[in-house]
Amino acid sequence: MSSRPSRTGNSGPAAQQLPGSCPAQRAIALARAGREPAAAVHQAELALADPGCARGPDCVLDALTCLVLAGELATADRVAARLGHHDDPAGELRDRGALIRARTAWWRGDLDTAWELYARLGDRADPALRPVIVAETVELLVSRGQPAAAYAVLVAYGEVPMPPELRSARGLVAMVAGDFRVALAEHLTAGRQFTADGVVNPAISRWRRRAACCARACGDAELAAELARKDHEDALAWGEPKVVGEALAAVAVLAGDGHEIELLGEAAELLEVAEAAIEAGETRYELGCRLLRIGHEAFARVQFTKAAAGFRGVGNRHRAARAEEALRGLDPRPGPALTPIELKVAFLALANYRNQDIAAKQFLAVRTVEFHLSQVYRKLGVRGRDELRFHLLEPEPAPAE
Repeated sequence: MSSRPSRTGNSGPAAQQLPGSCPAQRAIALARAGREPAAAVHQAELALADPGCARGPDCVLDALTCLVLAGELATADRVAARLGHHDDPAGELRDRGALIRARTAWWRGDLDTAWELYARLGDRADPALRPVIVAETVELLVSRGQPAAAYAVLVAYGEVPMPPELRSARGLVAMVAGDFRVALAEHLTAGRQFTADGVVNPAISRWRRRAACCARACGDAELAAELARKDHEDALAWGEPKVVGEALAAVAVLAGDGHEIELLGEAAELLEVAEAAIEAGETRYELGCRLLRIGHEAFARVQFTKAAAGFRGVGNRHRAARAEEALRGLDPRPGPALTPIELKVAFLALANYRNQDIAAKQFLAVRTVEFHLSQVYRKLGVRGRDELRFHLLEPEPAPAE
């Protein structure tokens, strides 16, 4: 998610030191560098309060983009909705406001509203914004399950210029088509362009984690793990829950080293904190599939149920239907009547965490953990962790010889 097409020049962290730079430039420089999110948000707020910056379309877009990247959706959306009502004859502020509102709607999983806003922008927007709008429209269409329409938008745009946002979008379309070698090359090229432009923050582009997925599909597990871990490292440096959650989910799948289930659970919780409904649902769906494959049907049911509810909550029917189909394939018997905290404690106990470790992870007293475990054992009629594995997780019987 860029404010304007990436460019070389004063886009790195040194931009904040330029005597002539304004708060908006300093904000987007920090955001691109992926460091000091609190300072970046502070500069963005200064820009929106500054009469000079607040009248400049590009300054406003940079400041609001910074807020969105930091997860400050309510503020960004509120300011964006007011843009263009006065003293905006060319519609530059209006168009930038529509772009920000499209981004916040998409973040929350409201793909229909996001699509309406991108479609309204279309070719009418400032030509300087067109590459960004085309790239984001392509990605949104893929998220809506319309890869053919996404490809058509790319073809209509043409080949030149090809900024990294568009190259990454081309890589995504190739991924969806199953052409992973082409997609990997596109994402790596986009990454080199982003890096040359001083863009480090993975909240701006998913190129690295997508390249990791492509590398895995091409059989290069080592490169996939390396890319996923680097993406997670940079996400942690920025610290916004959505980007950290997405990066952590990629690490779980591509470099989990036996901790895939735990990492996916943590990623889903981060994404829910960030109000990223679709990403949270996709992560819970993946977690459910992995639990089901190892015979943990009761926990899989919980994940598929949460995924379906999340997708329905944002009106994403085709994803909800997929999660509901997974639920229909499960044993129709109801799962154990455990509370959410009991499920979490039981989950960690089954992952071989000691009571002290569970207490630390859940911010509970050890005695509280012991109480919840005793409740789990009582409800399920088991006497300890070994029986819990058999009674709660209901592993499938081994096939007869």
